[in-house]
Formats: sequence, structure tokens, C-alpha cells
Amino acid sequence: MVEKKKRQIFSKKMMNVAKISSGTMVGQFISFISLPIIARIYGAEIVGNWTLLNSIATIVNSFSDFGLTNALMIESDDEASLSLYNVVTTIVLGISVVSGFIAFIYYSIVPSNNDLNEIFIGSLLAILIFTLQQTQVCYTWLNHQGKYGVLMKNPIINNAVIGIVAIVLGLLGAKTYGYYFATILGQVITLLHMKSFLPKKMFTLNPEKYQYVFKTRLNFLKYQMPTNVISQVKNQLPVLLIKRYFGAEILGYYSVSVKVLNIPINLLANALGRVFFQTISDMKRMGKEVGTFVYRNIIKAMKVAVIPMIFLVAYGDGIIIFLFGQGYEIAGTILRIVSFQNFFTFLMMSSQGITITLDKQKYAMISCIAQSLGYVIGLGAGAYIFHDFFVGLILMSVLYILIQVVYFSSLFDVMKISWKKYLAHIVSSILIIFVGAFIARKLGLVVLEILGVSIFRR
Repeated sequence: MVEKKKRQIFSKKMMNVAKISSGTMVGQFISFISLPIIARIYGAEIVGNWTLLNSIATIVNSFSDFGLTNALMIESDDEASLSLYNVVTTIVLGISVVSGFIAFIYYSIVPSNNDLNEIFIGSLLAILIFTLQQTQVCYTWLNHQGKYGVLMKNPIINNAVIGIVAIVLGLLGAKTYGYYFATILGQVITLLHMKSFLPKKMFTLNPEKYQYVFKTRLNFLKYQMPTNVISQVKNQLPVLLIKRYFGAEILGYYSVSVKVLNIPINLLANALGRVFFQTISDMKRMGKEVGTFVYRNIIKAMKVAVIPMIFLVAYGDGIIIFLFGQGYEIAGTILRIVSFQNFFTFLMMSSQGITITLDKQKYAMISCIAQSLGYVIGLGAGAYIFHDFFVGLILMSVLYILIQVVYFSSLFDVMKISWKKYLAHIVSSILIIFVGAFIARKLGLVVLEILGVSIFRR
């Protein structure tokens, strides 16, 4: 009877993961179809400028909720949940407006090196910051309520609106503002879809509510917010550094390649990571050792990722040129280089929650700081020492990989699992990817030569 109940609970969890994953899959498919058309219409520079603005908004949002959004997941009292929701929404609105005004002042003084008006940039950032963070707030509320059917539709709505509106506006000639308007509209409509399932009252100026929230959730302000800031700054550093050192056009090529690489991560790794986190949390609560389970799952994730990585490293430039056309060769080379970094990102995303379960969040924080330094050193060396973007990208990727290997080795040591066995699998996987990609590329070149087609660089 107990075993049957456990199977039913696990089956329900898998169905919930499947719901969210199916929505993500459809949304990613829409993005995959529309992105090449959008890139051809607007060009790499506009995509790069949007990536920079989105990066700025993401960094602001790492502290715009004071780290309180995740507290919605653990609130059990309805009135307390509503107070927290009102307080967070009001804080986010205030910081969004202030951030937009600061951006307006900044770009009024410092030229933006694009065709965008400073009033438009300030307004765009204010709206983007608010909608992005509110989307996360609503997502957390609905996740807590178990509204997975609603969450399933979000990526579909967002990507469909962006794709359709951006393409239509671009074809109508609105190539300066069309893409920005489409992405904001996608965020707003997605947010309105979720808001219909949330409390009608969004804001509050009641000081008692603020006092209650800050008193009861002080740990989130002290620990969650700094963690969010460090993590998001680390994630956005490549975008900021590439724009600073190499310009908006190169950033656009980088953004395009990363969007293509993120599709398998969004489709598979996130879903695997959710189930993994839930499983090791349950094992920990039952007093079971998680080391062997973690090791086996990471080895399985390596095996799952090896074949796609061989394909991407071998034919990444051809895939980009096929999707986006001639002129995007730089993005193809970027994709081939960053594929190795994304192999380790896939492993990390597939094993979400290890540090939380092991109570070793300090390891994650140290890893974030080390990766940030790696990004600065790698891209900085590429810009100032070698004067070559690709060299900087290779150095950045190598440093990222080394840090990830040390990070996982340390965690395996904590779990009393041989880190040498993990390292042996990592080395063998990288060698298989290198050799496999080399052979696959040579065979591909021979076949294309026979067919009289030239896509890849030798």
C-alpha cells in the first residue's frame, strides 16, 4: 500500500514536469523557427543591443525583489502570502521606475552608439525590469498553488507573440524599434495571462505589511539576495564584456549561437534537474546517502550529452549558416567553441540542488565568483593581449570548464565518492567529443565535396 502511494506521488510529479516541459518544448520550437527569420530581418547588431538591455534588466532583477520572491514557495498562510505578494510587487515597481530614470539620465549624457532614443531606452528598461520580475513572482505563486497547466502555456504565449509581432513589424519596415516592441509585448501578454489567476490586489503602501515581511523573511534579504546578485552578475558577465570589448554586432552573433545551444538545455536539462532535485531531497529527508545516486546520474547525463556535442562541434557552423544565412559565419564558429562550455552547463543543470541538499551553498558561491573571474580574465586577455575575440572565447571556455571540474570534484569528495573516477569520465568524454567531431567533420567535408556543396570552413 505504501509502495503504491509512493508510485502515485512520483507519477504525479512526473506528469507535472511533463506538463511544464511540453510547454517549454513547444515554446522552444516556435523560437527555433522564428529566430532565423528575425535575425535575417533585423541583423546581428539589433539582436546584440537587445541582449545587452535584457542583461542589464536581469542584473537589476537579481535585487529588485530584495530576494523575497522564493519566500512565496514556503508561505502556508493565505493572508501572509498575499501580504508578501503585495510587498514584493510594490518594491519591484519602485525599483523598475528608478532604474528606468537612471538609464534615461545615463544615455542622455553618454551616447548609446545605436539609433535608440534615450527616453525609449529608459522606458523600455523600466517595463522590461518590471515584467521580467513580475513574471517570476507570478510563476512562483502559481507553482506554489500547483497551477502547472497555466505555467505550461507561458513559453508558448511568449515565444509566439515575439515571433509573430517581430516578423510582421520587420516586414512592415519597423526595423529600429520592431524587435524591442515585440519582445516587450510578449512579456506583457504572458504576464497578463498569469495575472488572471492571481489576486487582483497587486500593490500596498501599508507599513505594517512591510514590517511583517521584513521581520519574518529577514534571511532572504541577508542571504538569498546576495546569492542572486552574484549568480546573475556571473551569468551576464560574458554579455557585458563582449559588448564592452568587441561591440554590439559580435554580441549579436554570440547571442544567436547561445540561443541555439540553449534549446537542448531548456528542453531536457531543466526537466531532468527538477526530477533530480526532488529525488535527492526525498533521499536526504529519509536519511539515505545521495553520493552514489548523484554520481550515476551525472555519468548518465554525460552519455546523453556526448552525441549532440559531437554533432554541434563538428557541424555547428553549418547549422548556423543553414538557419541564418551567409554573413553569420562568426556565430557558427562561436557555437562550435562554446559547445564545450555548454556540455558542462548541461551537467550542472541536470544536477540542480546538489549544494542545497548537501548544505554546501558556499561551494556554489565560490564557484560563481571563480567563474566571474574566469570570464574577465579570458575575454580581457582576448581583447588586450591577443586582440582576438575567438582566442578570448576559447580562454573563457577553458577556465569555465576547469572551474566546473574542480567544483564537482569537491562535491564528490564531500559525498565520499572518488573524484578521480569522475575526472576519468570527464577526460574520456571530452576526448570522445574531440575525436568524434574531428572524424564527423572530415566525413562531412568529403560528402559535401562529392555533392559540390561548400558550407563549412576547413
